Amino acid sequence: MAQIAPFRGICFNLSKVAGLDKVVSPPYDTIHAALQQRLLERSPHNIVRLILGNSLPHNGDGEICYGKAAELFRQWQSEEILLRDDQPAIYLYDQNGQIGAETVSRKGFIALARIEDFSSGMVKPHEQTRFDWCRDRLQLLRHCQANFSPVFSLYSDPCCVIEAMTGTVRKQPPALDVVDDQGIHHQVWRIHDNRLIKTITEVLDGKPLLIADGHHRYETALNYRDEQREQLGEFSGKETFNYISMYFSNMEDPGCQTVARHLLLQEAPETFLQLARSTFQVIQLDEHSWHDQVARLANATALEDLSLLFYADPERRYRLVLNDFEAQSHNVRHLLANAPSTTHGGIVYRAVLDKILKQLPNQDRLENVHYVEQAMEAVDRQSASATVLLPSLSVSTVRDIANSGGKIPENSTCFYPGVLSGLVINPLIPGERISDYL
Repeated sequence: MAQIAPFRGICFNLSKVAGLDKVVSPPYDTIHAALQQRLLERSPHNIVRLILGNSLPHNGDGEICYGKAAELFRQWQSEEILLRDDQPAIYLYDQNGQIGAETVSRKGFIALARIEDFSSGMVKPHEQTRFDWCRDRLQLLRHCQANFSPVFSLYSDPCCVIEAMTGTVRKQPPALDVVDDQGIHHQVWRIHDNRLIKTITEVLDGKPLLIADGHHRYETALNYRDEQREQLGEFSGKETFNYISMYFSNMEDPGCQTVARHLLLQEAPETFLQLARSTFQVIQLDEHSWHDQVARLANATALEDLSLLFYADPERRYRLVLNDFEAQSHNVRHLLANAPSTTHGGIVYRAVLDKILKQLPNQDRLENVHYVEQAMEAVDRQSASATVLLPSLSVSTVRDIANSGGKIPENSTCFYPGVLSGLVINPLIPGERISDYL
């Protein structure tokens, strides 16, 4: 089952950068074009220059951009912008903040996890992946030989042993401390104590892991591992390419929650509605009906809700209902084969919505927000032309989908806050062995 290990992470040298908030970033797949530009302008050392290396200037040659990311990674290490820790550690990682009236608080830790084939049942996905995204991440991994962002995984421990055992560590000043753009406070402590590390590894031993976020990164690491094994011919299993950095969160902890992923559009509302009308009945709502539908959406803890909401302005509020649910279900029957029946409606709706979104001219500019109020405010202040409001997936639903062997469309789930990229980087050093860290 889950086999984890400490590692010698690479972190930003706080004496060489203007501030940790200037150099870290959200996960790569949540960075839209406008945010990427802001991150690039924020610092010449922002991690976005590495994790989105395929977007760096490259004169039309894709290979050069991955090579540029690798060159920058080496340069930042030689200039001691990035420093590798002297001792292996497990990195305790807490996130706390206030979003509107809601308090956000989640405990977890970052460590290495041995890469397992999905067929083993030790690591369980719940979302589909896209070939082009996996190919992009594999190119970056081949060139840079590092995990810049940990995969977000879930384990089950109703007794919350790790949370209790690490309480004394949290009383010490954190090694890394940063507040992100959403006001979430991220704190990281290094755990070097061998007895505590052993306790953490024993708690995880024998437990399956569910991928919450990072399906493309995990699949990429799996492909890279197989490439390296084939090239070597002989391997012990302790080579660094056999492991990947993971953020572990206890799904039994009340702080481990999902939120909705509402979409902000930049196209004219009618562009989206025209595409939607081919498969949806578009029903205009008055103010009272709108508030009723928003309340119903907020209480949908699984994706069984058979409608979407669309808001362009107070005069253009709509409910979208599929014209032919049975026909659309048939079109995506491969997604429904193993998924729990309670999720079928939401899976069908998300799959149909994804097809529409992929037809939009500016699909790369899609932004996500997590609260209905945020989405509507963005439209009202004209930073977005419209928003599509979606129900969220509960943690228990994610668990049920993963345990059943089913998969839903990519980016259907959102665990918030996101795990920052660039806090702790895992280098894959040829010749090093995981046993060297123990």
